[in-house]
Amino acid sequence: MKSAKRSCGTCRDRRLLCDRAIPVCLRCSRSKRTCKGYGLRLSWPIAGDSRRAVVAKQALLWSGTRSNFHAQVIHMSTWDIQMHYHMTAPSSSGNFQPVLRIPILWNPSTLEVGDADLLQYFQCVAYQSLPTFGQNNMHLGNILMRMALSSNTSSATALLKSLLALSSLHRHGVQSQAITLKIASLGALVAAASKPNLGANEMIQHIATGMLLCSFEAYQSTCTSGQWMCYLTGIKEILNTDCLQVSLYDDDLAALKEWVYYHDVLAHFTVRHWATTAKNLLLVQTSNRKDIGPSVLPNRAHLLPDGRIHLSITQSRPLQADDGASQGRRRCIDLLFCLSLAAPPINATLQLLSEVCDAVSARPDDNMSGQKLEEYKGFLEVLDWRIRNLAASTTDDEISEMTTVTQLFQLAMLVYLNRATENLLDQSVRTQQQIEKGFALLSQLASCERQFPVFVLGCEARTDDQRTIILDLIARTESRDSSRSFNHVKLLVQAVWAQDDLANWGLKYWDKLSSIISCCTIVPSLV
Repeated sequence: MKSAKRSCGTCRDRRLLCDRAIPVCLRCSRSKRTCKGYGLRLSWPIAGDSRRAVVAKQALLWSGTRSNFHAQVIHMSTWDIQMHYHMTAPSSSGNFQPVLRIPILWNPSTLEVGDADLLQYFQCVAYQSLPTFGQNNMHLGNILMRMALSSNTSSATALLKSLLALSSLHRHGVQSQAITLKIASLGALVAAASKPNLGANEMIQHIATGMLLCSFEAYQSTCTSGQWMCYLTGIKEILNTDCLQVSLYDDDLAALKEWVYYHDVLAHFTVRHWATTAKNLLLVQTSNRKDIGPSVLPNRAHLLPDGRIHLSITQSRPLQADDGASQGRRRCIDLLFCLSLAAPPINATLQLLSEVCDAVSARPDDNMSGQKLEEYKGFLEVLDWRIRNLAASTTDDEISEMTTVTQLFQLAMLVYLNRATENLLDQSVRTQQQIEKGFALLSQLASCERQFPVFVLGCEARTDDQRTIILDLIARTESRDSSRSFNHVKLLVQAVWAQDDLANWGLKYWDKLSSIISCCTIVPSLV
């Protein structure tokens, strides 16, 4: 009688001696059990078998902190190496500047969401993503909806279509319906603009349409989103028209002006760094960029296309080169007593940021005389003092959250002012304390939709813990309905980290930021 070379599966499981009879085990037959045979059998670990090393304990799988499980990985690619060679090479070498591109994430689905659904979605959800500073997004969203539904004119239609386009983009990403609605908005806007004798209401609707289209482009933040600067330029041209001067105290127009001013100040910041190459500078010059004057935004600092130092119109005149160092410094100190005319904290923050951009752009060169250098330092001391003494308000939870954001703007401006002027005020210790305070605030926030302080403070991250704080905050923010894409901020900050590591912190701050930002194919929006 033939016998098998090994025990049957049933006897092995029961740990009994098998008689190995063919075709079935006699022991299994007598015990009326199903014989599993003698063939090859896949063996899986038994959960309760402690002798099998393959069986892991559940506690070991999840041991450690949550941050370790969701570890952030920063990649350094050939692009960073090329950028390092470009930044460290002599200026006369004429080497090729790498280009930083952000691909567009296209949703190929064909959607047929009704206008009523998109309008309701904007009213309930999408309004939260409107990039504002110090404004109530719900109030602004209600203003936009009321203006869009006020009439059936071409201006109101353009506003409605742009609102629906942003709602579709926020809900489903970049897809054909959002693009179609955007094109329809532009078509209605062209039709409305071709009509003679537009009234103030129509122009206000055009401003709102332009800001929604600007928000549409800034929301996706890809290499094809550069039209936001064009919309902003057109909006400022409308604001400078005489037709709107009679509506200076219109509540809706005032809310839109605050919205425009926030975008304009942040554009002022990025353009100064982006337009450092000949190609980018040509693009800015040909865009016919108009600046918002004091007649349009009273009690606000307005933007200048050149590098002059410009003070708020509520304060003394700008410093002149022929005043003398002592007289210039005395006049700077006298400015400290003009703070009773200062704007509210939120508006004052943007005003100071605009002045910081102008001051940094007029930073001294190696050929500046000692007298002018002392005058410039005196101006920086006053500007630094005004930023550090920026008032804050804490009346309720919403304003308390805005106060934290204002503090982040305050710290970011101080750090940027010191870094961009190459520590001209000799405040290295104070600047480091401000950086540490900034990271402490960032680590406590559940989200931070305003991208400027995240970018400026993120560029100061030196350790893995600090860089993890930035990346985790961005990830938390992007998961919220009130956020837009942080694509540019993530890429720019990680590019700065890579260059700092490669150059061992030996790069000049202004040159580093300008070289990296100018690699973007469009002007980044940090609203």
